[in-house]
Amino acid sequence: MSALIGAAVPAPGHGLTAPARSHEELAERITARFPSVRTELAERGPLVVHVAASELVGVLTYCRDDEELACALLADLSAVHWPAGELVIERQRSTTGWPDYRVERELGMIEVLYTLRSVARNHLLRVVTATPDTAPRLPSVTGVFRTADFHEREVFDLFGVEFEGHPALTRILMPDDWAGHPQRKDYPLGGVDIPYANDAVVPPPDERDLRDVVR
Repeated sequence: MSALIGAAVPAPGHGLTAPARSHEELAERITARFPSVRTELAERGPLVVHVAASELVGVLTYCRDDEELACALLADLSAVHWPAGELVIERQRSTTGWPDYRVERELGMIEVLYTLRSVARNHLLRVVTATPDTAPRLPSVTGVFRTADFHEREVFDLFGVEFEGHPALTRILMPDDWAGHPQRKDYPLGGVDIPYANDAVVPPPDERDLRDVVR
């Protein structure tokens, strides 16, 4: 049995057709083709490529089709909302080692992140773009990666980003008539009338008593 299990485990590098490229090589190749993009070489994690919305489709198409990049897989598409104003996050150095985080924004933004993986070379990179949260709108990339279809519907549903050119941009998690987008920072944390089997509702956080909701 042990010999059979060992034989079924693929060897390191199995399925790869070319060596992976380093973060520096990936950044150099992308910026040579798109001088306006900004790359971020983190100590850990994938290379981050910041692009304007107008160049998003072109950059993703290049990352897919270039033989050295060969990012044929859109592994993930997600988003984060950064509202306008000052944001302060107090860290505990004694427990996390992280310092306080403070940022101030004049305009609220929604960042959309596209995680690309090269199946042939086994390297990873993340393309990031942003759109104002007052009227979030980006071009659809379903013409580049078909798997973006459901991903974009989820970001539309939870953040309200309109993806122009999407074949059927409808909600995917919330009911069609749901008001608002639950993953935005300006979405209310409580007080939404959600009926349960016992006909109770979820009250605002300062009035919440789980004994009244869960019995």
